[in-house]
Amino acid sequence: MDTPAESGARTGSRAAPRARSRRGGGRHGRALAASAGAGVVVAAALALSGCTSGTSSATSSTQKVSANTVIHRKMVIETGKMDGKPGWPRFIPAGFSAPAGATIVLTIVNYDDGTAPLPPTSPWGQVWGSDATFGAVTGGTELVNGSKVTAISNQLVSHTFEIPALLVNIPIPAASSSSHPVTVTYTFRVNKTGTFLWICAAPCGSGSAGMGGAMGANGWMRGYVHIT
Repeated sequence: MDTPAESGARTGSRAAPRARSRRGGGRHGRALAASAGAGVVVAAALALSGCTSGTSSATSSTQKVSANTVIHRKMVIETGKMDGKPGWPRFIPAGFSAPAGATIVLTIVNYDDGTAPLPPTSPWGQVWGSDATFGAVTGGTELVNGSKVTAISNQLVSHTFEIPALLVNIPIPAASSSSHPVTVTYTFRVNKTGTFLWICAAPCGSGSAGMGGAMGANGWMRGYVHIT
């Protein structure tokens, strides 16, 4: 893992843990109180997508293929040491394409053993991706090393894969070590075409707040999903 100077003070799971946490409580807790409603999440997603540049370009569309069509996509999260740029963790590749209406099985393999805790009230420790109000996305189920989860403790989050415009959020826990990755499998369907920005909402970048460096760079902690 990166040194504290390289990673903006990350918290690792190895010996001599690093203080990567900059926000949130000091204890391990639940991702979000059960009382947090969908309205809070919608407002948070819209606010967050409004704070980013080039968020999304989407058009309504009927499903082009059957949900029985299964598309497999894979992304790997490397640490800054692994990708040759200390302090800059990275999703590889930084995006993918899939047809509208197909069942997408997205596998994310995380080699980062540092946590980037979210604020206690943050909704991004929860799994999102099935919204009856808008109907743009269905499914939205997450497995961590084969076990189904509905949330990751905000204190244990390492990264997130979030598509604000689609209300999709995949919380990703830290690896047990940099040589023993954690595997997240997320299954969902997007029922409209468009190009959608994804971001990592966890403060895993540089700077005192962890929001610099890789956090704002396309090809690192942000990119695009193309639904055709």
